[in-house]
Amino acid sequence: MSLSSAVNRSGHPPCQRGFTLVELMVALLIGVFLTAGVLALFAATKQSYRINEGVSRVQESGRFAIDYMSRDLRLAGFTELGTTLTSNFVMGWNGASSAPSGAMTAGVPSSDYEAQTDVLSISYIEPLAAATTHTILYYIAEGASGEPGLFRKEDSATSQELLEGVYDMQIRYGLDTTSPPDGQLDSYADADTVTTGTNWPNVVAVRIDLLLGSSEGNLADSPMSLPYARNDGSFFSAASGDLRLYQMFSTTVALRNRLP
Repeated sequence: MSLSSAVNRSGHPPCQRGFTLVELMVALLIGVFLTAGVLALFAATKQSYRINEGVSRVQESGRFAIDYMSRDLRLAGFTELGTTLTSNFVMGWNGASSAPSGAMTAGVPSSDYEAQTDVLSISYIEPLAAATTHTILYYIAEGASGEPGLFRKEDSATSQELLEGVYDMQIRYGLDTTSPPDGQLDSYADADTVTTGTNWPNVVAVRIDLLLGSSEGNLADSPMSLPYARNDGSFFSAASGDLRLYQMFSTTVALRNRLP
């Protein structure tokens, strides 16, 4: 019997050889790759969550803005039986480098107005307030966060910021140009064209275009460009380094109280 056999039979375990340096290095390398993979997956998942969250918030804000403005536009021109609305159902002002003078007279502040964005005015008679005429203004201005937002001003009350992250608003007016008017939409025009032709009484529909952006940056791979026509005729392109998500929203609202 050999000596090793005798040792094994005596109940003592045989000597075991430890890991070599090469094996340890391979194990460490595998661990590094696994850790890097987990971290990369976590980062990708987090970025995907941020993008989805940004898209959801922009879409929610866009739907809210469109619904709110559409509701007010459906009231345009409403009158109580036996009363007459002396002002136009709707009026507007084209965007400029500073707040249009007519818009400022109506109540739009010049200090915070967002250049080149349109202003919309809606008038109707409140049936439960002794035939009181109400006028609502919508415009874009710098909000509390320092970013542009959608503002709503009713009569002489203080303007309220409905939504932040609304970067532009363009309004087109649907005209009934038939003589005599038949209540049908024939063409669209901007506010300046309608004013020049004294055609505000012939507006039968309003088309709203809004441009909204996410509050967070670093969501897009590169600065976004959209087929959103701005007041100066150019299309929207985000500034260099601006990686926010942008989306455009549009709707057309018929003026119910203008219909025959």
